[in-house]
Amino acid sequence: MICKRLLLCLLIALCFSCEATHKMHSKSFIGKHAAKVDFPMLKGSVNDYDNILSKKQEADLLRLIQKHKETTTDEIIVVTLTSLQGYSGLVEYSLDLANHWQIGEEDKNNGVLIALYMKDRRIWIHNDVGVMHKLTDEEALEIINQVIVPEFKKNDFFTGFEKGIQEIIKELKES
Repeated sequence: MICKRLLLCLLIALCFSCEATHKMHSKSFIGKHAAKVDFPMLKGSVNDYDNILSKKQEADLLRLIQKHKETTTDEIIVVTLTSLQGYSGLVEYSLDLANHWQIGEEDKNNGVLIALYMKDRRIWIHNDVGVMHKLTDEEALEIINQVIVPEFKKNDFFTGFEKGIQEIIKELKES
């Protein structure tokens, strides 16, 4: 009897956990700070507000992203941030920024945001609900740790972004 109650409690906790995760990826979920924030303007697929990329590097990343978008409609956006505008973490800020910018097609929820906050040397990949079956949170974290961060540690931000985008595209195409 105790075992059944424990299993029921675990099942209920798991359901709440899944619901919270689903809300975090939902376009309708807006964090508590979003209404007070003056988000930067979306300039295009590459938004280098920290000025760490050359114009040629931005153009190269843009070509890679656009080629993928033309064949799949998936939208990949890169942003380097100078401020989190009062947010305590990059994850929450990235979610609200992705929602504010309306990344991905509304009916497909097929957006991916790669956000780098240089001040704290933190990076996050936000994958919208429409691509989560192709690019899971675990796969995104692996791309960050195994592909992007090693290049960033060498201060080669362009190569980190380029290889990271290539791996994201590979994951999005495989499924």
